[in-house]
Amino acid sequence: MLNLFRALMPREERFFDLFAEHARKIVTGADALRTMMRGEGDLEEWFRTIRRVESEADAIEKEVQLAVHRTFIVPFDRSDIQELGKRMDDVLDLIEETARHLVEAGFTDFTKEMHAQADAIVRCANLLAEGVPMLRAIPKHVEQLQAMTSEISRIESEGDRLLREAKHRLREESGGLDAPITHRHALQREIVELLESVLDACEDVADTIDGIIVEQV
Repeated sequence: MLNLFRALMPREERFFDLFAEHARKIVTGADALRTMMRGEGDLEEWFRTIRRVESEADAIEKEVQLAVHRTFIVPFDRSDIQELGKRMDDVLDLIEETARHLVEAGFTDFTKEMHAQADAIVRCANLLAEGVPMLRAIPKHVEQLQAMTSEISRIESEGDRLLREAKHRLREESGGLDAPITHRHALQREIVELLESVLDACEDVADTIDGIIVEQV
């Protein structure tokens, strides 16, 4: 009876708008990071852009968390709403952290693996921006949503490969396992690991969406 009552009650729709806006912020942050790494413009300027977008996303996330407690009828499980908001916020937090490292180190020595990782992050961000609005009608879009989450997982696996290749090349360049690692190589390794952490965070969002799909279909 309770489930029937909930089904007949109007759902609070603003969560979908907030999630969609949050996903667009991720795209903006991912684009800015990639542009920053391409050497187009000033590092500090792009970092300020990323910080602004991350702050705007934080405000969205806070609104989601407050709305969970203030809304009587939510579109899906409250814990799933909170988890999705948190996981999306993690993506931009890590983009900002990566950009901060680049600025503080004045790092511009980007490798081919780093550029490939940045491209992969942008692809994941765009997939999320396309897929998240479909949560408004999960049964209607279940196949598209599953294809989206599967593609993000595939891209993250591609990122794992890029990370392994980058670490192997850095070891070779530094003289092998027994050779002392240079500051440059240590910094490069840190950057590729941060970029991979962004891809991991994107996959965490996809995994959360998969869990929501299972409960809703």
